[in-house]
Amino acid sequence: MKMPISGFSKLTKSEKIEWLTKNSFSNNNNIKNILLQYCNSNEKLQKLHDEFAENTISNFYLPFAIAPNFIINKKLYTIPMVTEESSVIAAASKSAKFWLDKGGFNATVLSTNKVGQVHFIHKGDFKKLKKYFDKIKPKLISDVSSITSNMNKRGGGILNIEEIGVLKKENNVAVLQSKRWNEILEKMIAEGKKKDLSEQFILRVYKAIHQESINHQQSIFKQ
Repeated sequence: MKMPISGFSKLTKSEKIEWLTKNSFSNNNNIKNILLQYCNSNEKLQKLHDEFAENTISNFYLPFAIAPNFIINKKLYTIPMVTEESSVIAAASKSAKFWLDKGGFNATVLSTNKVGQVHFIHKGDFKKLKKYFDKIKPKLISDVSSITSNMNKRGGGILNIEEIGVLKKENNVAVLQSKRWNEILEKMIAEGKKKDLSEQFILRVYKAIHQESINHQQSIFKQ
């Protein structure tokens, strides 16, 4: 890349490919041809793939394989799997065959929702804040509808917005949930190791975030 670019997301797909070829590959047409050959000839299908992400220029293919003989919750399945490592499919298939006459696998869906959090400080009247939040809640959801439209079509999107600290107070739930906190720490430490981040660094960062969250929630409890 030779120079920074402004408004890249507003370019068409063809313009993005032209820009990439010119600025990162010295106008090498082979790069353009490689990107285009991985696009679907069915324009409607390709448009669907393009809308999965921002600034899409092509598709990244991985082998689509299957592993048969899986008994899950007493029902026989063939499992689709996408991976670049052939031994994963072989190991899964072998495991499925091993457990085939031993009851198979049991699974339970606990939830399909993802939870996000936004923390902010409010030093004013709590009752006024709650009243205002209840009033603008529908607008908060509707204002992002253009961003979440594709997620909504697939049954997702923003399902609800809640005041966590307030809910804990109303339901007499302790601010500190030790078990949940330890689970989060273990997960973050493991993710950090993958990125060569020390356990000490992860602990310091997340303990600081967690303490700030506790402080905010405790202020709500005192109101």
